Amino acid sequence: MANKTFVKIVKITLRVVIYTVVAVVVLAAAGLLYLQLTQYKPAPKEALKVMNDTKKSKIEKNELTLITWNIGYCGLDKGMDFFYDGGTRVRPTDSAFQKSLNGVFHFLSHNDTVDFILLQEVDTASRRSYYTNEMNVFSQALTNFDWSFAVNYNTKYVPVPMFNPMGAVVSGITTFSRFSPLSSERYAYPLNYPWPMNLVMLDRCFMLQRYQLADGKELVLINLHNSAFDNADLLRQYELWMLRGFLLTEYGQGNYVIVGGDWNENPPGYEKQFFHTGYFKKYGSPQIPSDYLPDTWHYGFDKKTPTNREVYEAYRPGLTPTTTIDFFITSPNIVINDVQALNVGFEFSDHQPVCISFTLSDDPLTGCSDDCLDVISTLKDSITILNDALPKKWVKKK
Repeated sequence: MANKTFVKIVKITLRVVIYTVVAVVVLAAAGLLYLQLTQYKPAPKEALKVMNDTKKSKIEKNELTLITWNIGYCGLDKGMDFFYDGGTRVRPTDSAFQKSLNGVFHFLSHNDTVDFILLQEVDTASRRSYYTNEMNVFSQALTNFDWSFAVNYNTKYVPVPMFNPMGAVVSGITTFSRFSPLSSERYAYPLNYPWPMNLVMLDRCFMLQRYQLADGKELVLINLHNSAFDNADLLRQYELWMLRGFLLTEYGQGNYVIVGGDWNENPPGYEKQFFHTGYFKKYGSPQIPSDYLPDTWHYGFDKKTPTNREVYEAYRPGLTPTTTIDFFITSPNIVINDVQALNVGFEFSDHQPVCISFTLSDDPLTGCSDDCLDVISTLKDSITILNDALPKKWVKKK
């Protein structure tokens, strides 16, 4: 009798296990099918709406200012860690989120005298940011600016972490401007993660805007947020080389080109940086190759203040590793006057804002290397000495 009871219990247990496994498989398959059917599939190139329209159709000045800032969806303040980078969480508390949202709003409203503001990780309908449309909020801080928004993350459900999943995400990059662009476009990067990972990962892109200058040329402004994570080396390479073609082509047409944003790579020369006391510098991250662009192009970054912190833990000044991955690249006909990473202590984001002041130059020697300029200067001096030594009038001998 005992044996029959035991056999019966085993059969029931096996049946429950089998039904449970089948239910999990069916639910997983249904979930994947749902994500596949609702997958965001942007075109390689898309025109973006320009909102607000300041009616300032031309840039009449040569000196301009720009700020770039990855705001971390207002969910990665100094007290947060992040699941995808070794932490445990993806969603802050409601009060922490509101504090960061207000902090970013006030920062933008207090810096409304700059000409351009580039933001990354701006949520418009995401569980991790309590479904707040951050674009609506920030546009109220910059009422005198045009703006465009490009989606780079759009998924119905991210199932991790298991017990507190990220859920739905709609997020992207935005560019605010005091001037109305001739055009605003989203360019999709060519590669993404393989299936099924691509169903829940970002669809990376960059935003390109053209502005009319008084001399008839164009200022080409690019806002980007390139691939992150250790397993994205191939994606980063494709993104860099696709972007390179755009930069060289636009400059070759006589335009002025500036790129800013979150590169998720260090700029060339990063290893020689010495951060201010109070920061612990991180080494060993991917770095843009030194020969990525001709040496007449310029990298604009703050050599003493980092722009990004590790998020496997809450921020600990002087102990948490920090690095520089937010910076600018400018074409040879742009003179960088100053670049500063603003030390805000990672209060509201895992990134710090970076401000650049630059001048559009019509000097034909702009972009020459120092060696080239030295040769030209020596040649000019030699010609001057020769002219001074010549007689003022030549008298023809009889």
